[in-house]
Amino acid sequence: MIIKNREELISHGNREGRALALDILEGGLAASDPYANTCKLIRRVGNRLYVGGQPAMDVSGYGDEVIDLDQVENVYVIGAGKAVQFQALALEDILGDRLTAGAITVKHGEEHLLKRIEVTEGAHPVPDEGSVSGAAKLVDIARRATARDLVFTVFSDGASSLSPLPAPGITLDDLHTLYRLAIKYGSQSIIIRPMSYFSQVGRGRIMRHIQPARSINLIMQVGLFERWHGRIPTSSSFVPSWPSGAAHMREDVPAFRAQPWYSELPAAMRDVFDRMDLSYDAPPLEEFAHMRMSFWQPIDLYQMVEGARARAEELGLKGMVMCSHLTAVSSEAANVLAQVAWECEKYGRPFAPPVAMITGGHLEVPVGNATGVGGRNQEFALAWGAMLAAGRIASQRVVVAAVDSDGTDGPGTQLAGGEPLCMAGGVVDGSLLDEAREAGIDIRAELANHNATMPLVRLKSAIFTGNTGTCLGDLRVAVVL
Repeated sequence: MIIKNREELISHGNREGRALALDILEGGLAASDPYANTCKLIRRVGNRLYVGGQPAMDVSGYGDEVIDLDQVENVYVIGAGKAVQFQALALEDILGDRLTAGAITVKHGEEHLLKRIEVTEGAHPVPDEGSVSGAAKLVDIARRATARDLVFTVFSDGASSLSPLPAPGITLDDLHTLYRLAIKYGSQSIIIRPMSYFSQVGRGRIMRHIQPARSINLIMQVGLFERWHGRIPTSSSFVPSWPSGAAHMREDVPAFRAQPWYSELPAAMRDVFDRMDLSYDAPPLEEFAHMRMSFWQPIDLYQMVEGARARAEELGLKGMVMCSHLTAVSSEAANVLAQVAWECEKYGRPFAPPVAMITGGHLEVPVGNATGVGGRNQEFALAWGAMLAAGRIASQRVVVAAVDSDGTDGPGTQLAGGEPLCMAGGVVDGSLLDEAREAGIDIRAELANHNATMPLVRLKSAIFTGNTGTCLGDLRVAVVL
């Protein structure tokens, strides 16, 4: 079982609906198993390494690879992210005695599964000294590699926080400010764009360190990566190994200056932008055309949402994928989808019950100056639960469950102090407000403060998974009975 506290979650409220919703989430998460999918992609037979046989995973489009390990001197594995350890474990098992060394950085509290690859813990979403130390280890191994070596990289979402080796003149405190601005304004673009100019790892810079070695790059993010079709892609990504993209400082800085957060950037960063110091610019795309590298995406969000849909059908419900990559503010998404669920229950349209409506993607929560602790899926669930319990679309026939697929929805107590606590999401039904009143919890006040975690924990409605090994954004299901 991926969901560790299932019995607690189905011990109250709409027990039948809660059990169905949790089973559907389990089906989606299991379908995107990173260890199993990495082993499908990479196989070792004697001293030959086979990479491929899975066209859907081939992002760079260079085709299957056969590597004679007798012609390779050293094999390294490096990476970082919220969901890379299971892929690294697969590589450790596949490579066996041919693995020379490796290092990955994972989020604090994650169980260490590896025997030969060094694991460093760092903080997410706001990086710490462990994050910087881990990034330095990756760069050190990458710089060792020669033309006779092979380097595997494993990067996922979260890598920008877990491998943030600051550029010269930039401090960890500067990075803290930038990440907190992203949380304040609810905009990941603050990290993916300004931050990309101040990393010695991101925007493909890690690939510079790897040269002249050959690299095989396993990548994971919420959406599908751009297919190359014979050219270096112009899109950008959080994933550090991905090429730099088309945007550069001369185009970006005018856009940055127009944003409300620009004046809040650290002085050292604003100084670089104001001087248009191109020594901080991203590597040119042409540089990547001469590198010996390939990119593969062993798991993606479509596997996850399809796995959830298939599980719903097995359980006797209509499984409907409403949107595989929904991007919106959490509370607004909850409001719209709640009304669709009510329409199903009341009028049997667009789907007659029993039905499971499934969405994936990546929601956001602009917190402003609020001091609460939560996450986008916890807030989604709590907001929908409040609507189920009172008002025009109140219902006892709808159950909603939402999780971050990596098992860590929001910062947990990193931003609140106290004992480490990080939930994957939440499950709610029409009993929410009655249970909250009995517990002395004002749900609407907690939502206003973006404080979803502790109310859900106290109401035995917070989903706990621990690290799932995957990182494909959100998975949400609304069961209408």
